[in-house]
Amino acid sequence: MHAHSSPAHAAQPKLVRRTTTCGLIQRRHQMPLDANQFEEGIHKYWAAIASRSLDVQERERSFPELATTFADRQPPHFTRADLERIITWKYTDARRRDKALEGLAKLPDQHLRDITAVIQDARSATDVSWKLTGAIHGVGIAGVSAILAAAKPDRFPVIDVFALIAISHYYSPEWIASVPRDATGKLQADQKSYGPYTTFCRERAKELFVVSGHAWTPRRMDMALWAIGKGLDDADCARE
Repeated sequence: MHAHSSPAHAAQPKLVRRTTTCGLIQRRHQMPLDANQFEEGIHKYWAAIASRSLDVQERERSFPELATTFADRQPPHFTRADLERIITWKYTDARRRDKALEGLAKLPDQHLRDITAVIQDARSATDVSWKLTGAIHGVGIAGVSAILAAAKPDRFPVIDVFALIAISHYYSPEWIASVPRDATGKLQADQKSYGPYTTFCRERAKELFVVSGHAWTPRRMDMALWAIGKGLDDADCARE
């Protein structure tokens, strides 16, 4: 897949405040990412997946199938088994994963069908994420975003600290300043961030389609941003 080198978001270089998971904060002038850089991000995403266990690789390859599974049901919804797959895919930390799966196990099947059925007609990322956050004990906004993206990758992205690092570094939109940080300065995905983050991914996806001619979705956008942000973080960690 080839993309033209036109900027995905034309703008002048800007001074950005960059925070990494290593707690380093730097200020650099950066141009917004262009289409080639986003395509490279996708390649790096899959390269990172290829370096992981076969189980992880299989979960990643099968993740896109969940959108078809969701849409084929009447009404569209996820089952317990689907949600177990999504939670296991998203939460690589065993403690968080176990807590989320325990919360899932406490809910009846009909309740799980009902709470995921609201995704089908949802338009506002903020509204639907609020409805789902807290619906399953132990599943926060990161897990909720994974459920949304699994169901509707054309409308919803997965939120992740690495994606936020990339956005902060190359774009520094106003909303990123409100994203909470931990004691080391690490960005923390939160409920309030998901709405503007989704809007950002949708807008960049539209721009990339115009300049590259290739289809981009919010989900594909978060994959590229994850890899780009991880690269920035890895580079800073290596310098420590």
